[in-house]
Amino acid sequence: MNIFAEYAQEFAKKDDVNKYYTPSTPISNPEYLKGRDTEVRSILDNLTVPGRHCMIYGDRGIGKSSLANATVIGGRQYNVLLGEYFNVKCDTNTKFKDIVSECAIFISQNPEKYKEEKVIKAGLSAKFFSFFTGNVGYEEKITIERDEITPRKAAATIGIIQGVLVIDEFDVLEDDIKKAVAEFIKQLSDFNSKLKVLLVGISKDGKSLTAGHESVNRCLHEVCLGGVDEKHLLEIISLGEKGLGLRFDDEIKNQIVDISNGFPYFTHLLCKEAAEAAIVDSSKVINSEIFHKSIEKSVENAEGRLRREYEDAVRSSKTDVYKKILYSASKFKNEEFGVKEWINQIYQDTGERYNNQSMSNYTGRLIKKDFGATIKRLGRGVYKFTDPRMPSFIRLANM
Repeated sequence: MNIFAEYAQEFAKKDDVNKYYTPSTPISNPEYLKGRDTEVRSILDNLTVPGRHCMIYGDRGIGKSSLANATVIGGRQYNVLLGEYFNVKCDTNTKFKDIVSECAIFISQNPEKYKEEKVIKAGLSAKFFSFFTGNVGYEEKITIERDEITPRKAAATIGIIQGVLVIDEFDVLEDDIKKAVAEFIKQLSDFNSKLKVLLVGISKDGKSLTAGHESVNRCLHEVCLGGVDEKHLLEIISLGEKGLGLRFDDEIKNQIVDISNGFPYFTHLLCKEAAEAAIVDSSKVINSEIFHKSIEKSVENAEGRLRREYEDAVRSSKTDVYKKILYSASKFKNEEFGVKEWINQIYQDTGERYNNQSMSNYTGRLIKKDFGATIKRLGRGVYKFTDPRMPSFIRLANM
């Protein structure tokens, strides 16, 4: 059997796993969203109030995109959120016109619904749109030129759409684009627009995510997303068990929850690789043997950024000390830790006792960008992981 035939057989067996365990894509089925009922209610409460919009922020990998996606889809399924759903994924090159263009194109494709007079196109992008105001006795032409799309003009133009615009990966935008979007939201609120905006981005606070735009605060509700508790991480595991006809041993479930440390990303990753390993082995039970078979794949398929930063941190031709001390640091999970606590944890794990001077040499390297910058110094002798997911990855890589 050649590699393609062999892979095709495995693929047919493993395809269903991707319905339940999705480490690489946001959840789209609202029924699969676990542990977020409070946040869903908060978002719906605000998106259904005239003039209110919403923002979800928090750590990387905590489930922000899944929450946004599943909430809008679920809200539309139950006729709580009405109209269209637009989802814009930003990158470092995204401009304000890119964010609003999808909505403008939607209007141009529905001329009867939005009383469009004409659309003149230049290449692949609409050069300008002309609209009738509809409820007054004169025609108002609104021109959207390539380089003159202002927040006010965009709000007046596309604010006639009933629906939700999700702007994801908002944190990667330049500050001037963030401020333009914040002003756009304020203008939508002032116009009492039917179009609602849901911002999603990595941040420690809402103010920095909107680049300090003060006047948007009154109309933009903030949802800070924290970790998922153990009970709901177990529900994620159980959902796949029922759907796939598999069973995870209790010991394995506890290990998965412990490693995940509140991040559903790791729960989905570990469950996906373990379930696929079980299916390939024609086993209905995921025990320690099968789980440990899947660990290498879990590490290999974890987010590339985590792998690279960890590899940069432990890279050394002479010693494995960086692996040891980072593994001990991972025991503090995502909490800050003092150098004395760290030394004691290393001694407990390895039997080796380091002094303050040697730790200073090691930490001096670990905080440098060239060596992954896996940890950051918060104060004299106090440290924390730069990426809150790193402790989970380190523990996984050392199993």
